[in-house]
Amino acid sequence: MASLTAKTCSAGAAVHQQARTTQRVVSLRPASVKTAARSVATSAVATPTKEQWKLGVHAPTEKVNHAGLPQLISKEQVVSLEAMLDQGSSIAALRRFNDNLRALPADSWESALRPVFAEMTYNLESFNPAFASCLLMVQRTLGHSDYVRRDMALKNLIQPLAGEYGMNNNQPQLKTHRELFSEFYTSLFHSPLEELVAGSARPAAAELLWSQMNRDIMGGGGAVQAPMEQASYALGYNLAIEYLADYEKTWMLDSFRDMSDRYMAAQGRKINWVFLEVHAEGEAEHAAIGHAAVLNFVPAEHVPIMQQAMKDHDRDFAVFYNRMADMLAQ
Repeated sequence: MASLTAKTCSAGAAVHQQARTTQRVVSLRPASVKTAARSVATSAVATPTKEQWKLGVHAPTEKVNHAGLPQLISKEQVVSLEAMLDQGSSIAALRRFNDNLRALPADSWESALRPVFAEMTYNLESFNPAFASCLLMVQRTLGHSDYVRRDMALKNLIQPLAGEYGMNNNQPQLKTHRELFSEFYTSLFHSPLEELVAGSARPAAAELLWSQMNRDIMGGGGAVQAPMEQASYALGYNLAIEYLADYEKTWMLDSFRDMSDRYMAAQGRKINWVFLEVHAEGEAEHAAIGHAAVLNFVPAEHVPIMQQAMKDHDRDFAVFYNRMADMLAQ
């Protein structure tokens, strides 16, 4: 059981820096992991280092806030909504998942993890159409939203989605995140991810979560119908995805490093950490971008809509990770 520690989501100077302190059941990542320089070569198929894949966080400008437009949501209001997630169901589910992950025995971890990885493979890719749907809901406010506000929100939103396919500012196209995940899996199990996908049962938990995300993002959670309201809902949903993913990937990296130190390395597993490292380092920036998209677009009167969207994702994401924790405990 680890001690209390602060987990900081850096939102950049243009947005905000908020320290999140939460009781973690996983250990601190070693300082050497956080500070070690990555030695991955930059090429058309390489993975960018943290310094190379820094994204642009576009905060509201004077044009966004000009007179005559509805008042936008404030930074303080967004931070308060994010803090709600710190105490939500997903955080508890992620803690439970990582507890069970670290408790896997050295002689049977592979058989326990394979069905979980089949679920995770589907789940991780399902966030790509979720991000695209959130972006689409903002685009669909054409004729209903301000030109500059819409453009600035989309300028933020496109970056994490493009990054999933290896496209980053000032870089040639790099490996997609699906490629990185496949390499992570192969380094763990010494077999191709394609074999797992082809030979596994349908990922019922991941399919359920995707159906819920698709339903809610494209339909305003079933509670709102107007284009602006649905876009505000989608932006809240997007922010919840990115904010919780920061916890998810950081804790997962910590857990697998712990398992590697205790027995995986001794079993000859030379793990390719790039997928988890890129996400553990990058999700905070993605959350900052989602935060900035909200600040550029969502009217202050839509705070309740955003809050509901974030609660909806927190609820369904928790169900998914509780199911993953159950699978590890079987």
